[in-house]
Amino acid sequence: LSKQQRLNLKLNFRWVASGKSFTSKNFKLFYRFGENTEPKIGVSITTAQFKKATLRNKAKRVCFNAAQKYYDQLPKSLNLVIMPKAQVLDLSQIELETEFSNAFSNLKTD
Repeated sequence: LSKQQRLNLKLNFRWVASGKSFTSKNFKLFYRFGENTEPKIGVSITTAQFKKATLRNKAKRVCFNAAQKYYDQLPKSLNLVIMPKAQVLDLSQIELETEFSNAFSNLKTD
């Protein structure tokens, strides 16, 4: 995802995390609707889940790649933070994309 499509500031992550959430088997989504002209996505990794930096970076890459496939289908005012769990690295790309698709369809737009 390009820089304009990502959440970058810690303040933005906190604002989104104070909104609604959806928990899946392999990740947790925090979302909030704002006044954006395009969806913004961020990935938050905890060192409790991923001890090594290489695993944290890989988890971010995998999540951004899966989210990018469905980016055009997301509501324009959506702000989304993805918090992957450790087992996300064990999934194939297709399984992860399927789970993202199911999760994105469950986001409530109120």
